[in-house]
Amino acid sequence: MPEVRKGRVTSKPDASGLGAQEKLLAFMGVLVVLFLSSLNLTVVGTAMPRVIAELGGLQYYAWAFVGYSLTSTLAVLVAGKLSDLYGRKPLMLLGIVLFALGSALTGLSGDMLELILFRGVQGLGGGMLMSMAFTTIGDIFTPLERGRYQGYTGAVWGISSVVGPIVGGFLTDHVGWRWVFFVNLPFAVAAFWGIARYLPARRTPAEGRVDYLGIVLLAAALVPLLLGLTWAGNAQAWESWQTLGLLGGAIIFGLLFVGWEWRARTPLLDLGLFRNPTFLIANLAGFLNTAGMYAAILYLPLYMQSVKGETASGSGLVLAPLMLGLIVTSTWAGRAVSRTGRYKPFIVAGAVLMVGAQLLTSRLSLDTPLWLAFAFMVLLGLALGPINSLLTVAVQNATPRAALGMATSANQFFRQIGSTVAATVFGAIMSSYLAHHLLSNLGGAAAKLSPSALADLVNPKVLDSPEALAHTQQTLARLGGMDLANAVVHGLRLALSGALSEIFFVAAGLSMLALVVVLQLPALELQGSRPAPVTRQAFSAAED
Repeated sequence: MPEVRKGRVTSKPDASGLGAQEKLLAFMGVLVVLFLSSLNLTVVGTAMPRVIAELGGLQYYAWAFVGYSLTSTLAVLVAGKLSDLYGRKPLMLLGIVLFALGSALTGLSGDMLELILFRGVQGLGGGMLMSMAFTTIGDIFTPLERGRYQGYTGAVWGISSVVGPIVGGFLTDHVGWRWVFFVNLPFAVAAFWGIARYLPARRTPAEGRVDYLGIVLLAAALVPLLLGLTWAGNAQAWESWQTLGLLGGAIIFGLLFVGWEWRARTPLLDLGLFRNPTFLIANLAGFLNTAGMYAAILYLPLYMQSVKGETASGSGLVLAPLMLGLIVTSTWAGRAVSRTGRYKPFIVAGAVLMVGAQLLTSRLSLDTPLWLAFAFMVLLGLALGPINSLLTVAVQNATPRAALGMATSANQFFRQIGSTVAATVFGAIMSSYLAHHLLSNLGGAAAKLSPSALADLVNPKVLDSPEALAHTQQTLARLGGMDLANAVVHGLRLALSGALSEIFFVAAGLSMLALVVVLQLPALELQGSRPAPVTRQAFSAAED
């Protein structure tokens, strides 16, 4: 553990062995890796309708995303520990190879089952890349430098979130959906060359063996957990034996995993790290903040397109104002931390702004002016910027170098779990609200609809595009004319707006909990002097 004296972290980091120019070149390679893995999260969604149209297998639609999520979540934590044992560079290069291989095979898929399998391979690589990108920054930069460069990673994530849907839509419409996956390959080649050329192959001080049983138990807990949360309320009812069995199995294997990790000599996740208040609080805050954030990521595009009736070439374009705010404050806060040596004030400020922005967002309605909705999105982005990047800085600067990969990956792991839990909870709120309030919003028009027609309306997808809206109106017009169609569409928009307000209000509650948690974060001042650069020859000699 770093030595703490009078509120300061006084342990000096190990020298990176790189000069300023070499650091920058290595960091550029890390940014390409991060852009590659982040782009994939947004570019695929735009292509999936075309994929289903060509390959069939509509019943497997969600599995294209679930398969990636399963393997990437597992890979994040496993890669962190392996990198502590064998170094960051081999794990990052392996991640690039797996991601590129998975991308190529996914683009060549002949049916949906092949696509799901290869998306799993892609997820293994993507999880490793996400883990190694943030961990490597902790290796090559001092504590004071980390804030600035972790801030730049937030900007890259924001840019990829805006660019992804544009690229995905363009490739799908003009070249073919397979190129949504093939486009990753040149980026992968560039990333592989940059990392192989400029990132030093340096081992960390950690010793021990791979915790194979820990990996198996973690997988046995994660698979039923993520499947249960994904299916609950959708493919299966919450009270169904399938859902309860999956979640029960996840709990059992989760407890077995925790029990084994306490006993293991070189655990996959050292539970002793949770005795460190900074590590514990930063991970809990990351879980809560990510869960709250996902309300905006998942449902603001739905609000703009289905409630306001706006069109966009891709749903991610609707989030452009949010990402603009994130890019600004992520970069600014990172530089401010590197200048002042203090991260807590910026994290707390972001958390306070997040609560306010979420509460304002919960007031969005059918009558809200577009300019005001966009202003709320900018506020959300301004709040997200400092929190996302600086929680990683807090974790890294409270962790011994020998456990840096494990600790950084754990922070990413809990954030991914938070996003999965949030998607399930918010989806349940949406379904429940529409089921209970749709009739009251439809008014007299409800009496003219059959039970099956009403059941079909409890699905926001009937309004999520001009084509879907036109189909809904035509179907309703055949039942009772355009007056009925217009009345039902208006009532559905009112009900959907109410459901989204409920979701954003719950997200505000999660953000408020995150604020309470980050207020407990130890107010440590970073004190890391810039290490004197050494020559690459001396660095190589030190490795030998």
